Amino acid sequence: MKKILLIKLSVALVATTIFFSCKKENHSATETKNQVLSASVTSKNGRLVFKNSSAYNETASVLLNKDLNYLTNWEKDFNFTSLRSDSSASQSYDRFGFPAFYGSILNNKGEYMIGDTIVYFNNGYKYLIPNNDEALLAKIKTDPSIAALKFKAGIVPVNTSSAVKSGSLSTQSTSLSGGGTDARYQHQFLRNGDPNSQRKFVFEIFNYVESAGQTSICYVRTRIKQEYLGGNKPGNWIATSTESYEKKITGMNFQVAFFNTGNGTLSYVNGSNINLSETDITKLDYTLCTFQASRPDITVTLTGNYYANVLPPWNTDGKSTYTANVSW
Repeated sequence: MKKILLIKLSVALVATTIFFSCKKENHSATETKNQVLSASVTSKNGRLVFKNSSAYNETASVLLNKDLNYLTNWEKDFNFTSLRSDSSASQSYDRFGFPAFYGSILNNKGEYMIGDTIVYFNNGYKYLIPNNDEALLAKIKTDPSIAALKFKAGIVPVNTSSAVKSGSLSTQSTSLSGGGTDARYQHQFLRNGDPNSQRKFVFEIFNYVESAGQTSICYVRTRIKQEYLGGNKPGNWIATSTESYEKKITGMNFQVAFFNTGNGTLSYVNGSNINLSETDITKLDYTLCTFQASRPDITVTLTGNYYANVLPPWNTDGKSTYTANVSW
């Protein structure tokens, strides 16, 4: 009986989430520190520790859709190595498709804590280890099958209202290999005309989902990214990390339909005239909305103008540019 109660309490912990849609904003470091204090976040044994679920949710709402500088400044108050700041660890967790702010709250071992519960991500699953049980965590890392609280986490395909337009794009594929992203808008090019430097821009939408017992926590996102063909091997596309490029989304409108957790009826989140702009070496990764749903499958309708342009000296021929009026 005690074990059943523990599982129910832990599921309630992981299922607590936020529900909103917002634009990217920049705030001062002072405001960040005030938010951190109110959220009751500390660091211990190389992990962030959130006092409770409310503290975690408050922090998530503050960090969601913040830029690279903001996240870097926020992390400075804590004595830990974030997943985002460890390039090797970050690459190993890339398949999860985490929202960008996860890279700031997870350490380089894929862990954080809420109260006395260790939250650990590995190989497509989210594990909950109650009572700060380090010994159990170590055993789970050796043999994941012994975990009693184990939930799937990762990218789930979205349904869209528009079909792929044959012949109008560099690729007509609606998904990338091994993932659930709808990446029909792609443009392949050579960096400065060099056949050994193949690149491509990808405009995509997708849904990052964490199972939480009978419900799902969803982060519906859109992204602009640049990739290079590693070793010129077919299909070996890897995110670039050295070339600065402009990313812009203008006039974006969207509607997300999902089944709510109350009576399971269809609910909607809408956004209109959203404009985003970033210039750096990282991808533009924007969360349209996040919510708790009774089912992981959702439907997205989205339109807008997407633009990407590599800056000199990596675009001397002016061909490393891509613009698309997207319609999902």
